[in-house]
Amino acid sequence: MSTAQLTAADGALDSGDVAATFGRALRDRARGRAVGACAAWAELERAARASGEEHLAIQAAAERSLTLTWMGALSGAGILCEQLLEELAQLEHEHEPGAFAPPPLALRTIHGWGGAWFSVSGLHRLRAEQLRRAGDYAGALEELDEASRRADQRPAHALPLWGRVILSESLRLAGDCEGAYEVAQLAAQRARGRAEHPWVGVTANRAAARALLALGDSDAALVRFQAMAEHPDHHHADGGIACDLGIGEALRRQSKLARAQEHLERASAVALRHGHVVGWIHAQLSLAELARERGDDAREIAARLDEVRHRLLLAEHPWLRLRTFALAALSAEGALAERLLDLAEEELPRFHRRSCDLELERDLVERCRVAVDDRDTMPPIPLDFL
Repeated sequence: MSTAQLTAADGALDSGDVAATFGRALRDRARGRAVGACAAWAELERAARASGEEHLAIQAAAERSLTLTWMGALSGAGILCEQLLEELAQLEHEHEPGAFAPPPLALRTIHGWGGAWFSVSGLHRLRAEQLRRAGDYAGALEELDEASRRADQRPAHALPLWGRVILSESLRLAGDCEGAYEVAQLAAQRARGRAEHPWVGVTANRAAARALLALGDSDAALVRFQAMAEHPDHHHADGGIACDLGIGEALRRQSKLARAQEHLERASAVALRHGHVVGWIHAQLSLAELARERGDDAREIAARLDEVRHRLLLAEHPWLRLRTFALAALSAEGALAERLLDLAEEELPRFHRRSCDLELERDLVERCRVAVDDRDTMPPIPLDFL
C-alpha cells in the first residue's frame, strides 16, 4: 500500500488502512517475509510523518529496527534505534504521560505478535539486544540498566521480563552460564500462565534451555528443547528453527549423530527458506562439527564452511564470524589454516566485557591454533547459539 493510499484527502491517516498495513507487516515478519515487512513499515513511517503522526512513525520504525536486528543487519538496526531513542525521548518530554496510544490494532494482535509499540525503556532494551549480538556485552548491560531506571515500562510485565531474557543471553555469551540460567529460569516462571505477550515466555524458555546447554547439561537441555518443540507457541518458523538447533546440538554432544543431523538439516532448510541467515549459519556450523566428528572428508567440510563465509556479510556478528573462521581452519591446511585463524583473532577486539568475564572466544582460537600447529585432531567443539 502506497503513502497516497494510506493518507486521506485532508492529509490524515485512515486508521483502518494503518491497522491493515501494520498487522500485515507483523504477519509477514512471523512468516519469514522480513524484507516485505520492513518495506511496509518504512512506507507507514513516511505516511505517518507526512501526516504529523510522529508517535505512530516511531512505532513503525521501531518494528523495522527490531526486524532488521533479527535479520542480522545490526549496523542499520542500531543506527535506526539510536535515532528513535533520541526522537521518542524528546517527544515524550513535550507531552503529558499517557498521551500516546499504541497502533490501531486489536489488543490480541499487539499481545501476540511482538512488542508492537515501544516506550523509551523498550527501545533501550532493543538497543541492548543489538549490542549483545554485536559482542558488546558491557554496552548491553548499560542499556538494560538505563531501561530499568525509566518510569514508563509499558507493557508493565512484558518489557521487564524481555529485559531479563536479554540479560540472560548476554551473561551466557560472556561466560556466566550459571547466572544466565538463574535469570532465564526466573523470567520463564514469571511469564508462565500469562495470556498477554506470550512471546516473552517463549524467549525466556529458549534462553533457559540454551543456558543449560552452555552449562554442559545436554540431557536437561534436550528435555527442555523437546518440550518447547511440542508447544504450540513454538509452531512457527523462528520457534521451529530454535528448537531443531537446540535438539540437534544436544544430540550431537551425546554422539547421537544421525538423529542430530536430521534436526540440524531441518533447521538449516527452514532457515534458508525463510531468510533466517543467523539460524542458517548456526545450523551449518553444527553440521560441520558433526561431520568432523564423524570423520568426513575435510574438503566437504571446508566447502560447507566456505558457503557460510560467503554469507557472513549478511550477519554482522563477530561471535558468528570468529567461530566460522576457527572451525574452517580445522579443515584447512598450511597457510590457509593460519590465515583463517588470523581472521578469527581479528574479531577479538570487537568483544567488550566487564573485567570479570571469561574470554571464551580467545580460548577457542588458541585451542584451534594449537591443534593446527601440532597437526593434531581437535576434539568435537561444543557450540552455543547467538
